[in-house]
Amino acid sequence: MNETTKESKFLDAINQYAEKQKTIINNEVEAYKAQKIEQATESGLKDAYELIQRDIAEHKTAIITEYAQKEYALRRELYDERKHIADMVFDEVREKLAEYTGSPAYRSALIGSAKEAASICGDYPCRIMLRAADMIYADDIITVFKDAEACEDSSIVIGGVKVLCESRSMLLDDTLDTKLDAQRVRFAETSGLKVV
Repeated sequence: MNETTKESKFLDAINQYAEKQKTIINNEVEAYKAQKIEQATESGLKDAYELIQRDIAEHKTAIITEYAQKEYALRRELYDERKHIADMVFDEVREKLAEYTGSPAYRSALIGSAKEAASICGDYPCRIMLRAADMIYADDIITVFKDAEACEDSSIVIGGVKVLCESRSMLLDDTLDTKLDAQRVRFAETSGLKVV
């Protein structure tokens, strides 16, 4: 075999080896690229999923917040309406009570209330408290007690009588103001107008 043929075969073998190595390297590069593309795709999908989940959570929070604000506003509106209705009812009752305090039946009720208080206080000295307009009945009320004095009480607006018996540490409040306040509380509890 001559030298040229040997050299040619040697060069062919080297070229074949180089081609094989080139093919192996190209395959490795393609596999590496495919792996990196797959990793990037997975990472991109994961990032996209997290972004979508974060966006959904933000929207959900915004919707819940908006709902809560609307619900609060509606409850507030309902509460205001309920209060308005109660105010109307009790304003009307207050007017009726004012009419009642101008009647002869009111004078009898005051004296009846004083008699009841006198039976509780007994012989102890008492201070009878009346609104300014009811001081005209003071003499009639004092006679019911063994020992009493009458005075004006500016906290009594509608009418009625308070009896203070300091010796027995008692305050008997039979005013229309207190009774109306108690009815207002009862009305709020039983009217069915509660805001739940």
